[in-house]
Amino acid sequence: MRFLWSSGLLSLLVFIAPLIATGLAQSYPYNPLPMRYIHQWPIPWYIQSLYVRDNGDIMITTVWPVASVWVLTDVLTDDPKATHIYTFDQANATTAITETQPDVFSIIGANQTSLGVGIDGDVGIWELDLRPGNGSYTEGFTIQEIVHMPEAGLCGNFAQLPKEPTTLLVGDTHKGVIWRVDTLKRTYELAAKEDHMHWLPWFITEFGISGVKINNGYLYWTLSYTATIWRIAISDDGFPLPDAKPEEVKWIRSVFMDNFEFAPRDHATIFAALNADNRLLAIAPDGTPTYVAGTPDEMILTGPVSPAFGKVKGDTNTVYVVTDGALLNPVNGSIIEGGRIVAIDTTPFFEEYLSGQPDLGDELR
Repeated sequence: MRFLWSSGLLSLLVFIAPLIATGLAQSYPYNPLPMRYIHQWPIPWYIQSLYVRDNGDIMITTVWPVASVWVLTDVLTDDPKATHIYTFDQANATTAITETQPDVFSIIGANQTSLGVGIDGDVGIWELDLRPGNGSYTEGFTIQEIVHMPEAGLCGNFAQLPKEPTTLLVGDTHKGVIWRVDTLKRTYELAAKEDHMHWLPWFITEFGISGVKINNGYLYWTLSYTATIWRIAISDDGFPLPDAKPEEVKWIRSVFMDNFEFAPRDHATIFAALNADNRLLAIAPDGTPTYVAGTPDEMILTGPVSPAFGKVKGDTNTVYVVTDGALLNPVNGSIIEGGRIVAIDTTPFFEEYLSGQPDLGDELR
């Protein structure tokens, strides 16, 4: 998700981003993977986040034109279905969703004055509980804010603690910190405030930490306008280890790196959404980057925002990607579409490019 603080800056970004993206067009090898389109929303829907359930259903949240939650079912068939679950009255941006207990979901709900212009202190964790309706997406469920966060700015993403999935590490893009939220106790506290989490003065907007993930004892995040992935060692309860310092994982030649995901096949290869470049990038465990979907000047993958891998048997090599339809960075300066979700088969990537790795479980260098 990108934040634009004025129409003037929006015009500036729309003008310069295609020029920069064109200059970066041949930065890395391009080996496109098989892709299929699953569902598209009309203009101007901006699809922000997704969560793939164990049964294969995909939960979706939006940040424009309204804050809403959707579910995609029958994803592996030729006739997938998109069902609207809820539109928020008390929030107008929903930036992340995850399942903390069976049929219980945590969602970041926030308010913005215009697309991406957040209101500090007007953000919280909401809970969607399907259990009263026996798991139904359309009736009987409850939804409520369970943790209000008056000290926080606009938050963009979170990660569940591996040993405590009801506890979230929430990335605050505006304040440049990590909050620790206990969804059972309904409390929050500051977890980390580290270098390379806060936005820098030269950034187009005040947008810092994003793309929060936990992998192999490390908290990972992106600093989007520098297109860099960072990490820091953390304890099981989510706090940085004593004397731990941020480590640069990978810098990419890109205008803007949005969210990313680790492939479950090796828990080391990263698939990153390059939003302004209209591309999905794979970063191998040795740090080698390869474009695997999209080009800057075509409508193949317009404004990718967030990737997530399938979980059903036979689908774990599929990375699902949601897009914003190039709403903030029109293709060729003028072409946009409604946000959509696509499915990309990463099997050829692993077979061709990683089969020779001596140990795919090695951590990313």
